[in-house]
Amino acid sequence: MEKINSKTQDRELAYFRFALIAPVIQGTFPDASIAAYCRRVTEKPIVRPDGTLFQYTPGTLSKWISLYKFGGMEELMPRARSDKGSTKILSDECISEIHRLKEKYPRLNAVQIHAHLVKEGLINATVSERTVQRYIKVHGLKNPADSGLL
Repeated sequence: MEKINSKTQDRELAYFRFALIAPVIQGTFPDASIAAYCRRVTEKPIVRPDGTLFQYTPGTLSKWISLYKFGGMEELMPRARSDKGSTKILSDECISEIHRLKEKYPRLNAVQIHAHLVKEGLINATVSERTVQRYIKVHGLKNPADSGLL
């Protein structure tokens, strides 16, 4: 049942995207150029099919126009990110160390873990503490007794 709802939502989003670019595809936009049309349409936030308000950029509309011209409605369907759930910055060795530290010292917070990872040379100091916090939270490593530091 959930897959049907997800497919329906994806289809609704594709039709929504098409509705925004249809005047360009059909050559009926009143503006001086396609770029002007895209700027005008994205001046204010737009209500998406799920009811959320979102402000698109002119570049996004231009991309949708190109995608539609390339492959039709199918290309306007949303796609899952290929890197969803993974991290680009934290190496496998770094991730193993995070798990080891949380197992051995469950009350250690992300700031302390980040400092340890930098000290041990497992991550560069430019990697934010927030990256470590996010990894700990997403992977269920947060200690329930933590005082909201993560």
